Amino acid sequence: MTAAPVRSPVRDSAAPGVPPAPRRSVAAVLGLSGTVLLAVALSFVGPAAVLDGGSWVPGCLLAALAVLAATATSRVLGLSVLAPLFGAGALALVLTVVFLREPALLGFVPTPGSLALAGELGREAAGIAAGRPAPYPDTTALAFVAAVAAGLVTLFVDTVLVVLRLPGASALGVLAPLVLPALVLPESVGLAGTAAAVLAALVLLAGARRFGAVREARTAAAPGTWARALVVVAGVLAVTLLVPGVVPGFVNGAFPQGSGPGGDRAPGVGPLRAVGQDLRSAEQRPRLEYRTSTGEPELLRVLVLDDFTGAEWFPDGTGLEPGLDALGADAAGPAAAERSASVQLRDWSERWLPLPWAPVGVTGLDEGDWAVSPQHRTVHGDGVPPEGTTYEARAVAAEPTSAQLRGAPAAARTAELAPFLELPEDTPTALREAARERAGDAPTAFDQALALQEWLRSEEFRYDANAPAARGYDAGGMAALEQFLATRTGYAGHFAPAMAVMARELGIPARVAVGYLPSPTAAEGTFGDTFTVLPRDAHAWPELWFEGTGWVRFEPTPGTGDVPGYAAEGATDEDEGPAEGEGSTEPTAAPEDTPTPASTAGPEETGAPSAAPTAVPTPEPPAATAPEPDPGPAGRLLWLTGGLAATLLVLLAALPRLLRDRRRRRRMRLLGDAGAPAVARATAGWAEFEDLAADHGLGRAAAETPRAFVERIAATVPTAGAALGRLGRDVERALYAPAAAPWSPEADPEDLAAVRAALAGRGGPGARRARWLPPTWRHRH
Repeated sequence: MTAAPVRSPVRDSAAPGVPPAPRRSVAAVLGLSGTVLLAVALSFVGPAAVLDGGSWVPGCLLAALAVLAATATSRVLGLSVLAPLFGAGALALVLTVVFLREPALLGFVPTPGSLALAGELGREAAGIAAGRPAPYPDTTALAFVAAVAAGLVTLFVDTVLVVLRLPGASALGVLAPLVLPALVLPESVGLAGTAAAVLAALVLLAGARRFGAVREARTAAAPGTWARALVVVAGVLAVTLLVPGVVPGFVNGAFPQGSGPGGDRAPGVGPLRAVGQDLRSAEQRPRLEYRTSTGEPELLRVLVLDDFTGAEWFPDGTGLEPGLDALGADAAGPAAAERSASVQLRDWSERWLPLPWAPVGVTGLDEGDWAVSPQHRTVHGDGVPPEGTTYEARAVAAEPTSAQLRGAPAAARTAELAPFLELPEDTPTALREAARERAGDAPTAFDQALALQEWLRSEEFRYDANAPAARGYDAGGMAALEQFLATRTGYAGHFAPAMAVMARELGIPARVAVGYLPSPTAAEGTFGDTFTVLPRDAHAWPELWFEGTGWVRFEPTPGTGDVPGYAAEGATDEDEGPAEGEGSTEPTAAPEDTPTPASTAGPEETGAPSAAPTAVPTPEPPAATAPEPDPGPAGRLLWLTGGLAATLLVLLAALPRLLRDRRRRRRMRLLGDAGAPAVARATAGWAEFEDLAADHGLGRAAAETPRAFVERIAATVPTAGAALGRLGRDVERALYAPAAAPWSPEADPEDLAAVRAALAGRGGPGARRARWLPPTWRHRH
């Protein structure tokens, strides 16, 4: 009795799994689109914490709706393979109509002008993120960027869930929006954002099961559903809890709030590098306003750095004493003089309070919200004070003379001063050697400090806030100082720590203070004649310890005119008293040549000569064309995000071909393996032939025998007839020959290559589809 023809066992083995390419009903298509829309809408809850207002919400919803409407329509019309392209086109159309309408043709056709406007909005959004802390203001630029992000997230989730049928992977799309708030604003995601993200991920898993977007058969229970759900929940918690914790400086930096990806207060950006970002910032919003009892501008001190380990240096947030009473009075230092300053915070994003040196009392603030570091005499808040916060600060500063400092005994080796002498193992050898070479032979610690200051202010060094960022050694840790000493170009964030490190090498206790230079001009402010502090006034300076006086400020940054009288270059015993302000630890006049990005750009940017190491104003160089503004890290991150999104779309588009090619190579290797069983070799070759035919729209009918199938395909591509015959005879032997009969397949990998080439040679849309989106790429054989 002759056995009935049997279909290829390779094809039958896929029966318990996924149907080759099911065409979903209209209800299923709409159900999946609704699932994606609900999940994406829930993912908006997290970013809402860092975006003021709600004008960005309609744009995001329109973008998501446009993408899903286009993809659903394409599937209903039987054009599922084009769904991602339809979605991308719909997103571009909505963005054009809503945000880029003016330069568009007929108000909806994108033009080069539309692309230019999109670029402007992106740069504006990057500037906002880089120039101010979160939450960000309600602007058109941010609404545009949010709509772009929402559309791309929707397109990603829809493609991965519906096309690839990977609901677990699609949950990555709704988790992505949590990264921004989790990084830029601590605790901004909160319970609501976390719960919404978890719910969004579970909605995708449930919707995929309900509407058939899974790889398992709907008639069978899906193994591991709860395990996948737990993985999704763990992913949400990792994004919201673990990511911020492993980013340096996120919760314990000088500026822990963050403001944007790579922005001025982004996580991992220490106070020294933040000084450079402030100096380079194109947007100069007033940080604060103040007035003084003396009527003169003050140097405002915000925080102190004493731990010189780590890639970025941050202030020590431990040892804080609650309340403001711990400031007390500073008994150290000769000829102490008391003064006061009234401060009003404006665009302020730090938890450390700006105060004149040395503060002995602060009034006007809620005691319970603040803590004091007695060692550094700094004030730290539980949170960022709101705009408009006003307080009064009293300060008592020592007023030593150069003779008193020169005569001070060597610093005592006490436990209190020991941390200010420590240097990490990665301290550059060049810095250690330079300290000994430039100042090691000076007779006193004060003369050593003067020698270090004068060397750093000499013509060997040049002030430039732009070059370090452009050349990859922006201020931060020891690595940046090593490159700074090699290039001898930098700003206060390099000069101040360089002097502090060299002072420690010579046995002088040292630390670095960060704050703001005295404002050069007074103006009519919101509460009287005030001095206004801008980001470009940001500064850093070293403080060295001298017995009998305490912490004393030096000024190694070239071009900064507010050098204390006792530390004026070449100060000697006879220098006491001739100049006004001699002997004060505070500047007595506004800086005469305050470095700013505009006045200190390097020759490569402006053609100006190096900054002269003097406090005397120099003639301004001839005007030069301003360089193209650097978009900054936030702008580069936006471009990077766009590039990654484009790369992801390309990879998604290429995924079917990659998976199909991988399966083809595996089958052809098996077919050509002489050591493999004959049946396995023959069925591998036949499975590849069946898939090739199906990819070109010539699939085998359910009742069609292998011989009839071969004859039909051979009539279509006669040039491959011989190869087809060998493949057909091999599968017939595999299906019908006695198991004990020895035999070897006639076909080889070259036969499959010939069949593939013949089918591709027919041309037309079917050939292109078979190459880039073969219908059989999802079959699991």
